[in-house]
Amino acid sequence: MGAVRARARAFPRGIRISAFVLPSLLLGALILFEHFVLDPLLPSSLSHLVTFLLGVVGVIAFSLAIFDRLSELQLREREQRERLGDLAEALERRGRQLQALNEAGISLAAELDTAAVLQKIVEAAREVAGARYAALGIFNENGEVVQFLTAGITREQRERIGLLPRGRGLLGLLQDEQRPIRLRSIAEHPASVGFPPNHPPMGSFLGVPIVWRGRSVGNLYLTEKIGPPEFTEEDEEAIVTLAAQAAVAIENARLYEQVGRISVLEERQRIGMDLHDGAMQSLYGVGLLLEDAGERVSAEPSASRAAIERGIELLNNAIADMRRYVVGLRPIHGAERPLSESLPSLASEVGRQAGLTIRVDVDRDAERDLDPEQREAAFYVAADALTNIARHARATRAGIRFARERGRGAILEVVDNGIGFEPSAGTDGMGLRNMRERAFVVGGRLAVDRAPDGGTRVRLELPLEREAQA
Repeated sequence: MGAVRARARAFPRGIRISAFVLPSLLLGALILFEHFVLDPLLPSSLSHLVTFLLGVVGVIAFSLAIFDRLSELQLREREQRERLGDLAEALERRGRQLQALNEAGISLAAELDTAAVLQKIVEAAREVAGARYAALGIFNENGEVVQFLTAGITREQRERIGLLPRGRGLLGLLQDEQRPIRLRSIAEHPASVGFPPNHPPMGSFLGVPIVWRGRSVGNLYLTEKIGPPEFTEEDEEAIVTLAAQAAVAIENARLYEQVGRISVLEERQRIGMDLHDGAMQSLYGVGLLLEDAGERVSAEPSASRAAIERGIELLNNAIADMRRYVVGLRPIHGAERPLSESLPSLASEVGRQAGLTIRVDVDRDAERDLDPEQREAAFYVAADALTNIARHARATRAGIRFARERGRGAILEVVDNGIGFEPSAGTDGMGLRNMRERAFVVGGRLAVDRAPDGGTRVRLELPLEREAQA
């Protein structure tokens, strides 16, 4: 009984009322009609037959009316379900598009290599817009296409197509007007000039300029929308947003490469100055000393012998200086291993090359709480610190300690017994800058000061997730 009531409540109230009231009214009308009209005119059996036939006709008419109304309601409900389904599909498609756009933004922000950035942009645009093909054109100050990257086209297809596009037709129009262009069919646009031989057929089109500070640096081209016959306004909005992200990513990569070139030049200049002021001056002095000893060897053999011995001592010092530079310039490996393995190996290598005694103490429990990025940062900070000691500290001993300190996370300390560090001198070489950048990237803190017993202390504090949660 309860199930019947539940099914009845599923229909509109008007139909529910009609379903109960109209049959009752029909039945009452038939009884009154038979009693007051048919019974006086017809025999009893014939009166009942006429009443029955009138009842059947009434029921059929009532049923047809109800069925028509129910059919109309079912049709309306089906249309509503279809609209809701289309809306849900559109929302899901928009959600996937926004997710792809967000992932593209994160990916572009993390990439600093220009070639990789450009390829990621064109691949992200294809995914965000749901296009079969995508391309990115980069041009110089004269508007000439200097790079043309594609997605969705194989290398063999690219080779068969041939030379880079010259920026004519729609590509040139987009470059000149610097506004999005969205078309159902490329061929129908007046500016279309067709495709070169071996080019895959393309219909729908979406083009968006990449603009940085009012200057167009490239264009994004999307063709052949997958599914619908053309790109939508939502596709255009998403690609415009991606183009803005792409402009920032391209500029960041360009600046990073520029900074890298400047850093290399600065480091070359610093090495040249250090060699000129150190090893080269020593070698020049040795040359003068040996030249003087050669002139006096016959007349003053004892003095000449002493001068030669002094020259040998200076040569050994110059060799030690050169060895320190070799230690600093050699590539360092081992960041992928645990610190309990990599730091002793690093200390052994640097100590052997630079003539240093290096003690290493690593707390394995503290190391287990590090993530891979923190472990890598700790290793390279230790490597840069030891390189600076070998180059500049004139130290004989050094120490590396890695442990946990309550309230401060994990601590890496590198100390030496060298000539010390003077913060007021403002020294900020490549090694110190590298250490600061590595600490910043993993959310750590770097401090460089005088060690308690003289020399220099480099201290890196790394936050630990477990400690933060506690």
